[in-house]
Amino acid sequence: MMPIGTIGRDRYKPYATYVLIFINVVVFMWEMLYLRSNGEIEFLNVLMNLTFNVCDIGLRPLPVMMRNGLFSMFLHGSLLHVAGNMMFLWVFGRKVEEYFGRATYVIVYLLAGYIAIAGHAGLGGVVCSTSTDGLLVGASGAVAGIMGSFLFLHPGVKIRTSILGAMQFKVPAFFFLIFWFVNDFLQGVGWFAADGDPVAHWAHIAGFIFGFALVFITTMFWKPAPKVDPFAYLDE
Repeated sequence: MMPIGTIGRDRYKPYATYVLIFINVVVFMWEMLYLRSNGEIEFLNVLMNLTFNVCDIGLRPLPVMMRNGLFSMFLHGSLLHVAGNMMFLWVFGRKVEEYFGRATYVIVYLLAGYIAIAGHAGLGGVVCSTSTDGLLVGASGAVAGIMGSFLFLHPGVKIRTSILGAMQFKVPAFFFLIFWFVNDFLQGVGWFAADGDPVAHWAHIAGFIFGFALVFITTMFWKPAPKVDPFAYLDE
């Protein structure tokens, strides 16, 4: 299932979400241009130096690993990879940004990305048989953190959903996000994941739990969750 929008009017301009999407797209365009200009081998060498590699833990200084973790959040492996992540960020990021405010929202996004990396490194079961086995790229861990936050803040919001780009229907965010989380969890524990599955499921799981827990704590001590819009149905 692919989310394509939410029900209800947006009265808030999510500029931070716009900027994050813009940066991710620009970085991906740079990747494609560099790959075309310099070839796959040189491009892979650059990735080895710029991206987080689980197999480098304990071998590289912590500041370098932290820097590479940041770079990894904005690098993607394919057009489908970046497009899917940015669609999820567009659908779920706007209302989370509205709740946190722009600056705090960006901090939450980056923290979720780092927590996701830690989850993948600790639970992903990476076997370092080659130099590229531990490479981690993609914004999905950070985006998963935003999704976890959205689940706590807006569980009843209707999500416009598409299957295979054809069938479209609306489901509550609670259903969509729990389904997504359970699906990732089952693949993470290996119940029905394909052999050689390149998806970092434990990064998604860790990021999602972090986002949900952070908002739970925030609503208790800092800022209450937004009230439900009783007229959202008028926009369906």
